[in-house]
Amino acid sequence: MTLTLKRRIFLTLVPLLLLLAVLGSAGVLLLLRLGDSINAILRENYASVIAMERLNEAVERIDSSFQIALSGRHDEALVQRARRQYEQNSATYREALQTEQGNITLDGEGALVSQLTSLTDQYLSRGDAFHNQPGDDAAQKQAYYGKSGLYETFIEIKDVSGKIFRLNQNNMEDAGREARRLAVQSLTWFGVGLVLAICLALLLALNTVRSILRPIEAITLAAQQISAGNPDQVVPYVGQDELGQLAQAFNTMAHHLREYRQSQSAQLLRAQQTIQATIDSFPDPVLVIDFEGSVEMANPAARRLLGVVPRQKGQAASGIWQPPDPLQQPLAEALKGQRDYLPEGFDRVILLGSNGRETAMLPRILTIRDPSGNALGAAVVLQDVSRLRLLDQVKSNLVATASHELKTPLTSVRLAVHLLLEEAVGPLTPKQTELLLDARENSERLLAMVNNLLDLARLEQGSRQLEVKHESPQSLLQVAAEAVKPRAEDKGVEIVLDVPPDLPTVAVDASRLGHALRNLLDNALTYTERGGRITLGASADADAVTLSIADMGIGISREHLPHVFEKFFRVPGQSRGTGTGLGLAIVNEIVTAHGGTITCESEPGKGTVFRLRLPVTSDRQGGH
Repeated sequence: MTLTLKRRIFLTLVPLLLLLAVLGSAGVLLLLRLGDSINAILRENYASVIAMERLNEAVERIDSSFQIALSGRHDEALVQRARRQYEQNSATYREALQTEQGNITLDGEGALVSQLTSLTDQYLSRGDAFHNQPGDDAAQKQAYYGKSGLYETFIEIKDVSGKIFRLNQNNMEDAGREARRLAVQSLTWFGVGLVLAICLALLLALNTVRSILRPIEAITLAAQQISAGNPDQVVPYVGQDELGQLAQAFNTMAHHLREYRQSQSAQLLRAQQTIQATIDSFPDPVLVIDFEGSVEMANPAARRLLGVVPRQKGQAASGIWQPPDPLQQPLAEALKGQRDYLPEGFDRVILLGSNGRETAMLPRILTIRDPSGNALGAAVVLQDVSRLRLLDQVKSNLVATASHELKTPLTSVRLAVHLLLEEAVGPLTPKQTELLLDARENSERLLAMVNNLLDLARLEQGSRQLEVKHESPQSLLQVAAEAVKPRAEDKGVEIVLDVPPDLPTVAVDASRLGHALRNLLDNALTYTERGGRITLGASADADAVTLSIADMGIGISREHLPHVFEKFFRVPGQSRGTGTGLGLAIVNEIVTAHGGTITCESEPGKGTVFRLRLPVTSDRQGGH
């Protein structure tokens, strides 16, 4: 019959409990035997010893009463005292004798007690006679000192009581030695039994613990191996008890885990192959970077252009990709899950390749996250914008060339119109004057547009380098305000400077940045009603100075704010002025060329605020 784990534990504990019961019973029996031995000593001998001591003391006092009576026979007080002492100790003597008479337990003790009883009867009867004849000195002396007198009887009583005392005392000593021998023998056997019981208990416990721990250790080792990635584990335990059932359940679980892992591995492999095939289908370089900076996946375009090799399964972090300098900080931020890097302008293009075959790539870096939002790595896409960049350059060159070619004849037309309006070649009719005024207005507008196109083309091409100097934010805003002051006074708009003292200087091209500020002020004056106010402010933080231009104009709706810096964009429904939609685009290009940023905040009916954030120090010496 197969023993269950519960029965095995029970069969281990039962012998231990039996041993404990046997040892406890043996201990109780030993204590009872020792108690009986000690009780026998007290019961058989101790009472006799005490009785003999009391008897001897009493007989000595009786004898003392006789001597007192003899010495003070003419003193009535002494005679009475001696008689009282005799009577008191006679009663004590008889009580002690009665105790001994009732506690005869040893061989020979009865004869001695009989002899003592006979002597006592003689002694006390003569003692009574002695005290009943006071005044008869001769009779009292004869009764005490005579042959077989009180004194001789006293000596005999002392001798017999001493024999009884020694007989009981010797028996007490023998009984004590027997009790000690019994105690030593009992302790010896008890110790031997205890040692045997402990050894047997240890054997039973070790056997049970070993039989329980072996399968548990095997299961623990198999679980550790599975957690380490080795699911091919089987627990070699074939018992039918609870541990056997546990081992069988564990083996079944490991088998299902192997099957699940195989199916999951197949699915993961298919998913990885699908992902790799998808990435390989992209014509542009695509990289997947893990959080350590290793290349996990790369398509053929990335391998060919960048020379990267993805890390293989089981390898250490080998395929570390060293990105170009402009991408190092964005890639580090994406790997930390801070933000994606999605530039739009050609100013963020990186050039890759050599031997005169450089390719313009616009990078895209996106953080890869798990369902919980934790960063797992980053995907890098390098979009080939060489053709688009070339087309943009062609467009810019075309615009610049066309604008330059248009400027010369337009200037001549403008001059001719001015000369005609001044009637330098003859008087004009009212209708001619009206037509020439309209032509002059349109020529001025067309010339402004051509100048803006030329400025924008130069900024995009970087044909004009920045003349960077350290300038005070207050002086920059002051110069811009003075430039538009006549127009502001004509329109009745107040310009307020709110600039704190001791602001750090900024490294800028004062002419270019002044152009940007004037464009913003012209825009603010255009959309601010008479009696309104335009506020120029500045503030500083750790590494930048922010210039702000706030107006009280009609404002811009939220859906149009993302487009205000686009070329030729004008807010629908706002047709004030003769603008071309290039002013804010020029401002954006100038601020970007200085390494800064510009933002717009506005609400309809509450005005608009433009903020220019410029670095406190800059090493830029050329154009954008």
